[in-house]
Amino acid sequence: MFLRGLRTSAVLRRASKDGGVLAAIRAELAHELSSAPSSPPSLASEDAPGFATVSDAPQAQDVLLRRRTDSEEVLVSALLAPLQFVDQEPLRREALMKVFVTKPGATPVLHFDCRASLVGDGGGLADYAINAVRYHSSPGADGEDKYEGPEFRELDPRLQAALHHYLVARGINSNLASSILHHLLQKERTQYVIWLKTLEERFAKDN
Repeated sequence: MFLRGLRTSAVLRRASKDGGVLAAIRAELAHELSSAPSSPPSLASEDAPGFATVSDAPQAQDVLLRRRTDSEEVLVSALLAPLQFVDQEPLRREALMKVFVTKPGATPVLHFDCRASLVGDGGGLADYAINAVRYHSSPGADGEDKYEGPEFRELDPRLQAALHHYLVARGINSNLASSILHHLLQKERTQYVIWLKTLEERFAKDN
C-alpha cells in the first residue's frame, strides 16, 4: 500500500516543478484502483452474525460492534495494529480488538484485549488470541482499577481455555475475527486511495 519501488525512468525524470511526485502518485493510484474497492465497505450482518454495527465512519480507523441480549451486552471495538517491518519487509497486518461484556445492574465490566491475525499461507482466514483480561468498576472506567492481572499467557492453561470458550459462546470466534480484520484492511485501502487522490489534486496544481 505504500509507494512502490518505481524504476527510475524518463517519466519520473521529466522536468516538473514537483520533481516527479505527481507521476509517482499517479502510478501508485493506478495500481491501487486496479483492485481496490470503489467505496468504503460495510460489515454485513452475515459477516458478524448477532452483532449490530454501532460505529463505522468511512474516514475513521476503527469499527464498533454490539451484541445485546436480555441478560448482557457485548461490545467489540477494533482497529488495525501499526504496520511492522522485518528487514524492511512489511509483516501481515493484524487487528487489535477490545471486547467488553456487561450485565445490567451487575459489576464489574469484563474487558478482553485480543489480537486478530491471518493464519496459514492463503491469507483468507484469521483467528484471534487473548492478550489480557481485566475488569472495570463501570463502563468507561478504563485504568481506574490499579491491578490489571497477570499476563494472559501466565495464567493456568485450563483458565486460558475457559476464558476463550467464554468469548466464543458470546460470538467472538474466528469467523468474526476474519470478518473484522478483512473489513478493516479493505477500509484502510479505500482511505488510502482517497488520500492519494487528494494528493494528486494538490500536486496537479503545481504543474
